Amino acid sequence: MAFSTAQTQVAAALKEVTCPETVKQMLLTSLPNAFGPDMHQYQKEIASMMRQSLDTARTAVAETQDTLAQQVREDQAALQVLQSDAARKQVSEESARALLDEKAAELAKTNAAVAAEEIICEKAVASKEVVAAERQTLEAAKAEVESVKDGSFQMLLEGGWEDDEIRDACIEAVCNYLREENADVVLLAALPKALSFPPAKRGPFDTISVEEANRVFSEKVSGLVGQLAAGQEKWEDATAEHLGAWAVFDVARDQERAASESRDSACASLQTAIEENRLAAAKVVEQELSLGGKLAESTLLEAKVQQLELALRSLAQLESGELLEKENAMEVDKENQQNVVSAGMENKENVVADKDISMSVEVVSKVDAMVVEHCPVAITGLGA
Repeated sequence: MAFSTAQTQVAAALKEVTCPETVKQMLLTSLPNAFGPDMHQYQKEIASMMRQSLDTARTAVAETQDTLAQQVREDQAALQVLQSDAARKQVSEESARALLDEKAAELAKTNAAVAAEEIICEKAVASKEVVAAERQTLEAAKAEVESVKDGSFQMLLEGGWEDDEIRDACIEAVCNYLREENADVVLLAALPKALSFPPAKRGPFDTISVEEANRVFSEKVSGLVGQLAAGQEKWEDATAEHLGAWAVFDVARDQERAASESRDSACASLQTAIEENRLAAAKVVEQELSLGGKLAESTLLEAKVQQLELALRSLAQLESGELLEKENAMEVDKENQQNVVSAGMENKENVVADKDISMSVEVVSKVDAMVVEHCPVAITGLGA
């Protein structure tokens, strides 16, 4: 059994040897009859060729294994570098993500500030528009009263009209204005007649009426001027508030634009960090696959070396004849054991046969004894 096992091991190794196919087939064909007592020279040459092929193959595989081991060490060192780089890239991505969150929060804060300042600015604009509308109303009223006072009324006051038609038109304009301003009814009733005369022809009542109208116009102008003067500070305050609110709003918008640009920059940095991290992780995976392949190949080479060494030991045992002698000795021992077992079985059968004979004799003796025991009774009976 050991002899055939050794042959099988040598044959398996020879099948994996790299050599011309004709040589390999010759060695495999010669293997079953290549070993035995008193080996022929041809058998010895065949065995030598087998040993040389196996030894050459083992040397080649060992050299390949050494080269691969060096590559494995280099790949392991490279993998450590790539893993460290990947770890740094992961940290960079996390930092970039945290920075983006920070910039996004800053942008949200500036957005809220812009929205608040915009409301304040709109309120300032509205306040300024109200003050401006009031001022515009006062200025329009002042312009209107000055127009009537310095135009139509002044012409009538000085009597400088050219014809009655112009005079009557001016009187109508003055009276209409005073009527709209809710002037005294008595004044409105006396004024047209008083203004129709030149200054030299006016009576005392006419003069009083004209002077009263002049006083009303003057007070109206003075009142409007006073209101405009009083509203000037309010106008300046509204203008200053509007300019200040607009300036703050403009600064807030600048800060918002800066925060938006920072957020966009952080977003771009994060995308770059994500891509770099992905590439670094891919390199690690690629290197791990390469290293895994080489480790697997190294394991196969190690198994091949062990197979070749086992085959060389088996070949040495086959050449020495040791295995054949042991197998022959085992056959002799097996045959002897079988003979011993056969002899034992025969002796056992003889012992059993003798025991059966003894038992048969004993039974016959007991029967005879019983017959003898009953015989006297029968004889006695006959005698009677």
